[in-house]
Amino acid sequence: MRIHYVEDNDKDAQIVSDMVQSDLELKIDISKRIDDFEQSGETASTDFIMLDVRRPDAVSIEDDIRRIRTFTDAPIVLVTSDGSDLIRREAFAGGAEAVLDKRDLSSELLRQIAINTTLRHKLKAEKSRSSREQTPHAQPYSLKAPLETLSGTFSYLEISLQTLHEAMIDAGRQATAEYVAHLLETVRAIRAYAQDDLSQATRTPIHELLLDTAERVSRDARKMGIDLVMETETSWFTQIGSRPLAALGIQHLIGGILRACAKGDRISVRSERVDEGIALNLFVSRAIIDSRKTLFNLADNCPGMGGDAKASIQLGLTLLSVPKEQVDVHVHKNNLFIRVQI
Repeated sequence: MRIHYVEDNDKDAQIVSDMVQSDLELKIDISKRIDDFEQSGETASTDFIMLDVRRPDAVSIEDDIRRIRTFTDAPIVLVTSDGSDLIRREAFAGGAEAVLDKRDLSSELLRQIAINTTLRHKLKAEKSRSSREQTPHAQPYSLKAPLETLSGTFSYLEISLQTLHEAMIDAGRQATAEYVAHLLETVRAIRAYAQDDLSQATRTPIHELLLDTAERVSRDARKMGIDLVMETETSWFTQIGSRPLAALGIQHLIGGILRACAKGDRISVRSERVDEGIALNLFVSRAIIDSRKTLFNLADNCPGMGGDAKASIQLGLTLLSVPKEQVDVHVHKNNLFIRVQI
């Protein structure tokens, strides 16, 4: 993977260059200005861009990113010694994939960020292209879409979860690491059995995982002292039936919400049959999420929510594969209501 670092400070540039020197899979090129980068002849071979925020040629984060976009579509990560919320908001609003603090840089972090952001950038581009290609007469959404269509998303999730798992182990947070390991197991099992005929009522590791996840959610609720009430058809959470992925997605969605709550909170889950299928209604006595936009962009929101909770919710939504239009989120008197039409 070839990285291009736009940095005017020779000392900072040398530090990063030394970091990747021993990594045979990472190559780095350095320019002092965006114009130098454009004229270097290396734009086509660049996989990943690091952009220093404070440079003599800098105009604004938005303008700098726009200038780079005129000659390359490679993912951009902002590098700064000022990791303020304002910098981060401007970076993400401008189209950057991430913001790195210079003090946190290491060869391992650069490698993982490069891999993660490249995958995420590719997925965003594919999703955008798919949306543009849809016609007004496109077929209605269906959970029966081939599992293979989610393979790219699962690849990105697996890498992100592996990074989170290692971080939790390094931090000595064994309980969280164990939960993230379960999420990793889920993703890997789905990828491994992507060719299974999931419409058949046969026991596979996917179905076993579904039962294990349902038991885990109930066990975690008791351990955390959270009142979890399931006012729904039991079969939706334990069935060896036609939609194990949907049921697994529901469990991980609930599991993530559960891990964002605290002792004494209450979660109620109720399902109802509607003309279009099934609607899942969730009540949470804590406003852990404030809007549908936040729910579908947890990585950039909810700083107080743990990575394990975010990952579990993201995995749940991925498995359900519901578009934003089929999800309603609102907060009333600090209570959270989520309705998902499946």
